[in-house]
Amino acid sequence: MDSDPQPPDRPVDLTSDDPLAALQRWVADGQVDEAARARSRRRWLEKAATEEATLGGVFLDLAERGQPVIVRTLAGHRVTGPIIAVGADFVGVRDPRLGDTLMPTTRIATVQPAPGDDLPAGDRRHDVVLAFGDALMELAAERPDVMVGAGDENLRGELRTASTEVVTLAIADERREPISIALAAIDHVVVRSR
Repeated sequence: MDSDPQPPDRPVDLTSDDPLAALQRWVADGQVDEAARARSRRRWLEKAATEEATLGGVFLDLAERGQPVIVRTLAGHRVTGPIIAVGADFVGVRDPRLGDTLMPTTRIATVQPAPGDDLPAGDRRHDVVLAFGDALMELAAERPDVMVGAGDENLRGELRTASTEVVTLAIADERREPISIALAAIDHVVVRSR
């Protein structure tokens, strides 16, 4: 932004009966015009930032704030809490009621910042490479108790294995039978214990 005063867009007659008043009007007109140009620049920059927004960029910005957010998935699962992880294709939210919840970004319907907090532009470059399947593979090494939302079901059990295409749980019942879930069908994974 240029700090030098700019002449007004309209010429001013400085030959009037009161040249000092005319000069003051001329300066005031210049300030009004400069303020209008500044508002126009600000709107243009905001528009450009909005057009460059990505969901990953929005999540990165919100994660840095550390404030609770509300994330809703396409299946209607709602999670409230601070963002604890932003991956290449997923986000993690720490919900004090449910636990740490991982959601693929392709399954996210809405994200809402804390009340009174502005939604960030989300125009930052998102260079994170850890993918959802990879995060679940790392988590499977700990064999945590999880709840997996897939389709219209919530399956609870021990996370046994994960790959880039399938996740295997040992269902939480007496028989502990295994079940395979297509990674692409997963709406969310709640880590209940580690």
